[in-house]
Amino acid sequence: MTDTLTETAAAPETIPQEPSWPEALGARRLAGMLAETTGQPVTAADVEELVDREHLVAVDSYKGWPLYATAAARELDVDLVASIVAARVAWSEVSLNRDAAAERIGWHWRDLARMAREGRIALGPGERYRVTDLDTLAAEAEDEQHVTAQAAADILEIRPTDWKYVEAAGWIEPADTYEREVGRYRTVTVALYRLGDVRDLREMPGVDWQAARGLGKGVPSPLREHARLAPTRADAIKAFAQQLADKHATTVWAWHSPYSGGWELDWERVEGAPTKATVREELTADPVVGSYVDEITLCPTWGRITRRARMLLEPDAAVIVDTETTDLYGQTIELAVIDAATGKVLQDTLVKPTEPISAGARYVHGIRDEDVADARPFEKVLPRLRKVTRDRVICAYNSEFDRSVLLGDVRRAGKKPLHLEPHESWYCLMEAYAAWLGSNRWLALGGGHRAAGDCAAARDVLVRMSKGRGSAFVPRPAAPGDPVSGPPAGTALATADA
Repeated sequence: MTDTLTETAAAPETIPQEPSWPEALGARRLAGMLAETTGQPVTAADVEELVDREHLVAVDSYKGWPLYATAAARELDVDLVASIVAARVAWSEVSLNRDAAAERIGWHWRDLARMAREGRIALGPGERYRVTDLDTLAAEAEDEQHVTAQAAADILEIRPTDWKYVEAAGWIEPADTYEREVGRYRTVTVALYRLGDVRDLREMPGVDWQAARGLGKGVPSPLREHARLAPTRADAIKAFAQQLADKHATTVWAWHSPYSGGWELDWERVEGAPTKATVREELTADPVVGSYVDEITLCPTWGRITRRARMLLEPDAAVIVDTETTDLYGQTIELAVIDAATGKVLQDTLVKPTEPISAGARYVHGIRDEDVADARPFEKVLPRLRKVTRDRVICAYNSEFDRSVLLGDVRRAGKKPLHLEPHESWYCLMEAYAAWLGSNRWLALGGGHRAAGDCAAARDVLVRMSKGRGSAFVPRPAAPGDPVSGPPAGTALATADA
């Protein structure tokens, strides 16, 4: 018994093994690693603060997401990490995020964002507002809120349908506008009014507000006597867009840009569609919308992208490709190709690589080495890839990534890239979508990080861009009694009529 106890006591203790971390991680997973190694409740926001202070730098990226060296993170001073965490926790206790801030003072978040742009309130770390600043703003700038026409009518205690008389009378003008989504692809322009200006209307001399209140449906409003009912800028521009669509038999898009405050017009370039110069002439000559000509931009960037998207959705015009890889710019382990026009799957296969799948990549897409052990190697799937992409534009959400990966696989297989190599063969949906939205940052796709799913999500982006921005106006059929245009000049019918 004594010998046994002696042997047990003398046995060496098992040293716990430290977890094995990839060489580089994104902010969220790196925060988890730091939380384990420092004992601090580190979040991705803390990692971003370390990056901002230049204690960490991005060493790579994966599908647009920055990656940071885990070795450098493990060498960080624990007290430094603790101080950053403590500062964030302290700030979170005295601040609110956007939605909570708006709810606290009863404002719309757009008003808060506008006040921040104007320097009326500071937007702190994590895009949060200090509570004391919020309370001060609510007390000092209540009348500067923006309200919708519905809310303005409620304040005046009149019917929403009677608000048009108030605006048409020239008593108030919108302070701002924004685009509200209606359905999946269409937006409408919503006017916003300054709350103080709406309240001042109650003191408008010569207006019997009491007589305008409590009216039943269909009862004429006494406010209409004050209204000149001139068309608003939005009404005039939209009416012109419809006329343009009818006259030239083409689809026209009209969008009010919240960035410039102006309107933007573009149209589909079908046969017989007008040139930019022609539209400018018609715009200037129009007796109503002509006065707004300096506030209208023709052929904006999003219009060019919309027209290209519509071309890519034509039958047999394009395909959409996505790859999943062993590592950042590693080897292909999953490949999918779908038809852009129909969404039909043309290729969807796992691929056997010649190197193991890294832990970081496996965390993103969930594909393991054993999943691809019996898959075909790249040289066996390349012929099908060439066939389904030949004579098509190759679209990818991050074309620089997918093109580089596939060309690397082609070289390792000792094959010729053929039409897969020229940059002209490819179209980057990620860059196009950011430009279409007017964004200067990378936009996540959200397709689930499997090749076929990412292809489908990328096609959804392409379809959305093809719908244009703002309101779409299509040619209306001629009404009975409308003049019918003659045959095109130079045709046999035109000659016969002459």
